[in-house]
Amino acid sequence: MLYAKRGQDGMVTAISREEEKEGWETMAPDSLEVIAFAGSLVGAGSSLAGSDMGLTRVIEDLIDLLIEQDTIRFTDFPAPAQAKLLKRRSMRISIRSLNLLHEESEGGLI
Repeated sequence: MLYAKRGQDGMVTAISREEEKEGWETMAPDSLEVIAFAGSLVGAGSSLAGSDMGLTRVIEDLIDLLIEQDTIRFTDFPAPAQAKLLKRRSMRISIRSLNLLHEESEGGLI
């Protein structure tokens, strides 16, 4: 387990193997936020790894579209894939709600 610190914008700004101070949250080493943060440290954000994250979003949207159109069913995916898709959806909802709160505090919604 890793510990992460978030900035005021809700983005991960630091990661540690040990809890540094109060206010750090636990995070799985394979979480997308940890991977993105680590990638940004080594310059991978602008390389192939950076484009992989964008492609991941496209694939998630494609899966959602195919489910909506009844082309595939969510239950057609193996249980580990279902768990990953649900985790990503949950993360997106959390990030959206954090961004919404941040935008409201700046005097209005976009």
